[in-house]
Amino acid sequence: MKIMYNKRRSGFIAFVTLFLLAIFGLMGIAYWYSSRMNTDMLWVESHRLRARNFAQAGIEKVKIHMCNVCQRGEKTDMRLKEYNPSEFNMEFEDGGYRVKSIEIFKYDGQEYNNVKHVVKGRVIGEFDVWEVTVEGYTKKTKSVVEIKTILRVFRDNVVY
Repeated sequence: MKIMYNKRRSGFIAFVTLFLLAIFGLMGIAYWYSSRMNTDMLWVESHRLRARNFAQAGIEKVKIHMCNVCQRGEKTDMRLKEYNPSEFNMEFEDGGYRVKSIEIFKYDGQEYNNVKHVVKGRVIGEFDVWEVTVEGYTKKTKSVVEIKTILRVFRDNVVY
């Protein structure tokens, strides 16, 4: 059996094949680029969350310090300038935190320092409200997260 080829259509299949290969190649490159961008965004987001966790660790350090000061019975001012700054600045392998400020909370010009703690009409102690600002950071992506929180510290009189 003899097969006859049409000379006019002899390059058509090669052209269609090359065209489809080019389209599939472009689709593959677009998929690779999209996947790479998602991976990079996830990597940066994970470092941002790590920086937030470092900042939260700094807040916990301040809480522990305030508890220790109150347990010793000290009523001194707990502002940051009175303490060793290296105590509140921790450096880890991939990041760290810096406590930027510990200040008495002010609202409408009123300072919340030595406020009477009243329960059922009876004064049972005092409390302070502190505004704490902590900055957490990572080294690889240079992500920086600042957390500002308000802490209330009670100094109640124990009544037996």
